[in-house]
Amino acid sequence: MKKLAIISEYNPFHNGHNYIQKKAREITNADLLISIMSGDFVQRGEISLIDKYKRANSAMISADLVIEMPSFISLQAANLFAQKNIEILNKLKIDYLAFGIENIKEKDFFITCEKLFDNKDKINKDIKTYLKQGMSYAKSSYLSSNKYVDDEQFFSANNILALEYFRAIKNLNSNIKALPIKRQKSMNKDENFNFNHFASSSSIRNNINDIKIKEYLPEISYKYINEFKNQYSFFPNNNYLYNLFSYKILIEKRNMKNILCFEEGMDNYLIKMARENKSYEDFLKNSSSQRFTSSRIKRLMINYLLDNKTFLNEIDINFIKVLAFNEKALTLFKETDLDVVIQKKDLEKLDKENKIICEQINKASNLYSLLIGRDFDYDYKQKISIKKSSI
Repeated sequence: MKKLAIISEYNPFHNGHNYIQKKAREITNADLLISIMSGDFVQRGEISLIDKYKRANSAMISADLVIEMPSFISLQAANLFAQKNIEILNKLKIDYLAFGIENIKEKDFFITCEKLFDNKDKINKDIKTYLKQGMSYAKSSYLSSNKYVDDEQFFSANNILALEYFRAIKNLNSNIKALPIKRQKSMNKDENFNFNHFASSSSIRNNINDIKIKEYLPEISYKYINEFKNQYSFFPNNNYLYNLFSYKILIEKRNMKNILCFEEGMDNYLIKMARENKSYEDFLKNSSSQRFTSSRIKRLMINYLLDNKTFLNEIDINFIKVLAFNEKALTLFKETDLDVVIQKKDLEKLDKENKIICEQINKASNLYSLLIGRDFDYDYKQKISIKKSSI
């Protein structure tokens, strides 16, 4: 069975995502398309627009299986985000990993990546120099790597993730074949609608109450967005999240050390910022700096609320948590050495460490429930039934 994978967020699932899934299947002639998707919180350190089950079900129009990315993985910088996801996909014995790129042709993408890999020692040396000057890791990495690319536009958010996927595949000596696919017209950073039929997730989120978004979404995705809005009356609120963070850091004064994304000195700095800023927007605006990017601060905030600690990165993950699947996925369930978690009783199969990962996933789900007014332990109550294949 030829297996194709996509690392995703689908926040929300739009026409561009559907295009890449269909194009990747067409190129590879894969028997099974698996998406490993961020759960309730995404890599930017933000709350997902709608819940993970609705996003997963939207993707099933061109996927066969959607599994949940453990929450601590989705809330890390690009290199660790890529590394941990590739480790899971490698255990699933994936044949291809497809991902979107922009500003560059597929052939040139590989050439640029190899040039960066060949100069990694020089780049790492320069990164250390910039870090000593007080710059963030992201800025230091960009400045150190930029001299080895032909066009600085290569360093878009999507391309950086793509680069890290390819790097992780090489570091693991994996047999997974990287498959970059040029994004259609819209750019990941676009915040408004610029092209017919295709739009970025950012632009859709920024215009979520505009009927025009319907043009940029598969019908089922638009349906689930409206269903979520009707069910909860609003989309998740960052200020509520910030109030929880402020309580924990100012009143409970829980230790921030050993939390993912933490760096020495961030705790005292963020305590000062939380005391001085009453809203989420003001806090982010005033606390972001040359050293601490807004994305890093946002990720740290949620990791802190979830108590996602650095030791989680050391756990050998040996399960997949299923969000949606069709009959084609049944073959994978029978063949894989990984435990398959679909319902609560499946947790009994897991060892102690992997149960901890599942507990953290459920904790993230409960935090999301708190933000939208949903019942607690939703993951344990949600019934996942087999879907009919769309291909």
